Amino acid sequence: MREIESKARVADPERVKAILDFRFGEGREVHKKDHYFHLPGASVQSLRIREYDGKIEITTKHSSRDGNGENNAEYEFLAADGQYGKAVDFFHALGHEDFFVKEKDGWEWYADDAHIELLSVNDLGYFAEIEILLPFDADESLSDKCGKRILSMLSSLGLEGSIERRAYRDMILGRSHDGMEG
Repeated sequence: MREIESKARVADPERVKAILDFRFGEGREVHKKDHYFHLPGASVQSLRIREYDGKIEITTKHSSRDGNGENNAEYEFLAADGQYGKAVDFFHALGHEDFFVKEKDGWEWYADDAHIELLSVNDLGYFAEIEILLPFDADESLSDKCGKRILSMLSSLGLEGSIERRAYRDMILGRSHDGMEG
């Protein structure tokens, strides 16, 4: 699947949560723990293990920046609960190294095909994330329309001036937008 996504910093999470609860019903609490791996010497992640809702999700993605957000090709599958340690060992056996861990706590909502989250991420603060999934073969004009729709949704939350273009990876690792140490 292709993931069209943008995120914005949120200074007042209670206000944004109240707006989202009003529009889409009470948000569902979420906790996600992502363990990222990379190949030796690489500056970007190659694989992720996500613990979420009692599931283990294995993902690799080919990321690209697209204006104010991301346009990612994601390949993923589920592993049986309790397989976390075996997945880590498997990645290490393939030559991947531990890279960083990202923890997200907050709420989620759905608005048609849009997935909306309001999350505290590590010690970085709160972010609103909106994503829409498309098939790999979706027309590029549809991708552009989804990106514009996401930006409109963030704007409707009063977050148009708070769009965050850096990847969480760069923020967690203390790197600037271009991946350089900051």
